[in-house]
Amino acid sequence: MEFKAHIEKLVGASNWSKWKRQIELLLRHRDVHDVCRDREFPRLPAEASAEAIAAYEKAQKAFVKDYSLAQLILVGNMDDSNAELTSVCNTANSVWGKLLSVYEQSSGQRLDHLMENFFAVKKNWRMILQAILQSCKGTLAN
Repeated sequence: MEFKAHIEKLVGASNWSKWKRQIELLLRHRDVHDVCRDREFPRLPAEASAEAIAAYEKAQKAFVKDYSLAQLILVGNMDDSNAELTSVCNTANSVWGKLLSVYEQSSGQRLDHLMENFFAVKKNWRMILQAILQSCKGTLAN
């Protein structure tokens, strides 16, 4: 039985949550969700037998196939602007990470953004206080 899913293309923050959920389900259904998360390229042991080399080559081909499918699922379900945004990404994991960083700012990014805002406000307060002090000095001098 053939499985078909209709997923609206990712257009931005407005449909990110629904799109992410549907894509995660589709990636799991196709058994490639881990390619976008943490599955690593197979490694060949230093001292490998002929059987180990054959198993490695088979695992390598399977990984490339899964990796390509995951990227096709991701890029095929986004609009042109998001495809362009992720065009510099060369792995499914990096595409996923880029989308998460844009639409869900990671805690590290949130912290950086918060600190940036904090120091900007602190700088503005210093400038405001300096202006007030200058004004007071001018008033007292007259």
